Amino acid sequence: MKKRLFLVLILFVAVLCSASAIGFGYHIIEAKAEADFSSGIFPIALNYQFNFPVPDVIDGSSTELAFRLDNGLDIRKLRQHPDDGRFLNEDNAGFPLEYMVLYDEFNLFYRQGFWNDHISLGLYIDGRFENAYETFDYKYDDEHDEGLFWDGDEERFSGSSFTGAPELRGGRSIFNTSLSASFTLDFLDDEITRRNGMKFDSYFRISGPVWIPLNDGTSDYILSRNTLDLAFTFIDEPWKDGRSWFSVVLDNSTTYRFIMGEKVPYYIQGGEMWNGNYMPNTQHVLTSLFSLTFYGPQLSADTYPSLSVFMDFGLSYGKALNSSSDKVYRDFSAIFGFKAEFLILDIAKFYVQCGYVKFPSLNQVEGPQVAIGFTFGV
Repeated sequence: MKKRLFLVLILFVAVLCSASAIGFGYHIIEAKAEADFSSGIFPIALNYQFNFPVPDVIDGSSTELAFRLDNGLDIRKLRQHPDDGRFLNEDNAGFPLEYMVLYDEFNLFYRQGFWNDHISLGLYIDGRFENAYETFDYKYDDEHDEGLFWDGDEERFSGSSFTGAPELRGGRSIFNTSLSASFTLDFLDDEITRRNGMKFDSYFRISGPVWIPLNDGTSDYILSRNTLDLAFTFIDEPWKDGRSWFSVVLDNSTTYRFIMGEKVPYYIQGGEMWNGNYMPNTQHVLTSLFSLTFYGPQLSADTYPSLSVFMDFGLSYGKALNSSSDKVYRDFSAIFGFKAEFLILDIAKFYVQCGYVKFPSLNQVEGPQVAIGFTFGV
């Protein structure tokens, strides 16, 4: 009944947005591609945002009231055993780990800027629906009948508590709602091939309490995520029309996230590092990416080659979330490498990336990783 009420609410908002679009308001539509799916050629996710036409409360600073809908396909690997939450990798699992998820997430938010938008505060109402399935190559002939959820005709995790993967319990579908708040301090001058300054983002979300309606019981957590971005342009050789002939930019992005709770769904765990590597799902996770990027020539505002040399560090500490064990983990990981890209009209991107996992975490294998591909998104 609750899900039906929610679907009616979403339909009402969608109709309202469509009707409003006739005379006012504006839309943002973005398609996303994933390098691990169809070599990034086919978009697998779509972002839609409608901004309601509200006046700015403070002169010189923006006031934003918007509805955003993100839906698509996500390719995942199971990180923890559903029964007890122990960490898994491809060597010790004993069964395939990859699966796919169809998801829809909505956000209705209000954001207010201050001091010429150098400071902004936001409040959000969030909802997330997911349904997990075997990958497309499951059981495509008689010799390939083993998947993550099914081994032949037998369900692999029948009777499991799904402690380690709360989003896979029941029919492998979830419906979560949450309340969120954000704070941003923005002094970053970002001109694509020239970046200078700093930006700090703080984000807080709570999901699962009974006083937040329309939850199916698959989430119960409090999240705090804080990100500091720093940038400095060492060299900038201007060309024409504001474009750069050649530039060298140093970036650092550091994120600390803290989660407490009994049921933490996959989509909110974070801890991602380069090329699909990630830190174990503990209470405290710190990741920091340093990169030195060479741009140029900038053929147009959104067409240019680039070469980045990077160092990606991760630190994970504390009790494992979604686990029946009280063991405290301390884990460090480091990845070094480079990435060459050629971006065309901010739509198509050709890339070559190579990295070396020097200090593997619980979920990684030490050694080189190489990827060559093409992604497409609008």
